[in-house]
Amino acid sequence: MNKRRDNQIALGLAVFIATVFLLSGSLINIIPVGYSGVVFNLFGGVEKRVLKEGVNFIIPFVESITIYDLRKMSYNFTDNYGYESGIVGQSIKCQTNDGQQVDIDVTVIAHPDKEKIWMLHQNLGRDYVEKLIVPQTRSIFRNIVAKYPIDTVYTTSRNTLSKDAESSLRKSFSKSNVYLDELLIRAIAFSPSFAEAVERKQIALQESQRQNWIKKTAEREKERRVIEGEGDARALSVKGQALKFDPRISELEFLEQLEQREVDIPVITGAKNAILSIGDLFNEQIKPVDNMSSK
Repeated sequence: MNKRRDNQIALGLAVFIATVFLLSGSLINIIPVGYSGVVFNLFGGVEKRVLKEGVNFIIPFVESITIYDLRKMSYNFTDNYGYESGIVGQSIKCQTNDGQQVDIDVTVIAHPDKEKIWMLHQNLGRDYVEKLIVPQTRSIFRNIVAKYPIDTVYTTSRNTLSKDAESSLRKSFSKSNVYLDELLIRAIAFSPSFAEAVERKQIALQESQRQNWIKKTAEREKERRVIEGEGDARALSVKGQALKFDPRISELEFLEQLEQREVDIPVITGAKNAILSIGDLFNEQIKPVDNMSSK
């Protein structure tokens, strides 16, 4: 009798252990690093609790787990398919308030709110990127760009546009428990006609700058010549005053010029002035010729 009872106990224990092993796959759930789990209860719906990283126990057949990636992810809007990762759509086509068409490449960096991931799962589900991030980014950018003229979009003033779009996206995402970490405007493409107009404008601006430089250079040269003329006039005035007091200064200048030409200069010593006049110099140079002709 006891032996039969022992066999029943052993059989029951074996069945229990086997059942535990069979159900262990659904009883224990491991959440990877950087992820979180949302629990759906068959009788109560989405539970307002979040399964954290590591080992978590659930009720088999009653509870099921949906895992969410909580890390910061990049979502790119661009036409450069094949060259980018995380592409969720084409470049955003917008129109400015003056009717110009622009295509904008945008990168949105975002992540779900860890503490309210269950609410995100309940309202949007795991495809929240297609339901929230993609349509809201496109809609907000089109509305924001439509407020600005084309000059703002293609100049450094577009930082204001970027901040405006970032603020609007952050508010929109937070309503659905998603954090916007960063918004990047990576490229802006304009229509061919506008790009050509911008190029012509740049060329005209460069030509205008060149003409201004030439004008300023000419003005500086004119000022230099005026200064030189004033200096020469002042020098002539000083020289005239000097000649008035001592006429021999002109003879000194003449002798200096002859010296530079390496001409022999006859000088009479013992005279009151040791400097010859031009006529005396020529007479001295002609005398040897007269002596040769008399011979």
